[in-house]
Amino acid sequence: MAIGFFTHGIEFILPHPQIPQRTILLLCKVIRRAWQLLIEKPPADFLLHSEDEDTITQILVEIIENRLRKNGEVDGFDCARFGKVVREPKITNVDKKHPDKMPDIFFDLKRDQYSILSDQDGLFVECKPVGSKRSILSYYCNKGLIRFVVGDYAWAMQDALMVGYIKDDYSFIKLASVLDDDIKSATLKTTNHFAIDEYAIYRSNHKREFEWPESLGQACPISVAHLWLPM
Repeated sequence: MAIGFFTHGIEFILPHPQIPQRTILLLCKVIRRAWQLLIEKPPADFLLHSEDEDTITQILVEIIENRLRKNGEVDGFDCARFGKVVREPKITNVDKKHPDKMPDIFFDLKRDQYSILSDQDGLFVECKPVGSKRSILSYYCNKGLIRFVVGDYAWAMQDALMVGYIKDDYSFIKLASVLDDDIKSATLKTTNHFAIDEYAIYRSNHKREFEWPESLGQACPISVAHLWLPM
């Protein structure tokens, strides 16, 4: 049986404050830089095209945390402004029936100056391969994007990030066609979607129909940025 949230003596608001778009774009730049380093100087015996998504994500997080956050080579991303970047932390979903949810990547934004639930505050990232064997709808959306819509991940947040490992000649046009489909987009509660950052990043907005804890009402919509990395 799910146990309620311990909130005695804790001041918090829902939703948590938005993550500024400049911060999301910065963290996309960080991920792109880590991807570039992974391609240019991969670990021994690492073959990008044949590795599974967990291994790829693991190495990406190692590069981001152990190199990029420490040496500040991506301007604006450093230890002073961001906490540790971790892979698959255990967090609880919105109704606490699933206490061991594990988003692929979690960026700690160091926002303790706000009235927030600190363990639920940050940029939650879900990574999925996209290609002929991993369709956008059945895999990227229904096993990835949907987790932000139903309250598995980032339920206290207004923003999240999807990362696609693109194995074939796929573009955001194919994602847009899924989100434009009335039946498919209804499952994802899609309200609108569009390209940002000179078409290198896509964004989709989704209604959420679950209730927040402590009788704080229905959850607000969530805005999900999409960053695709070509393999």
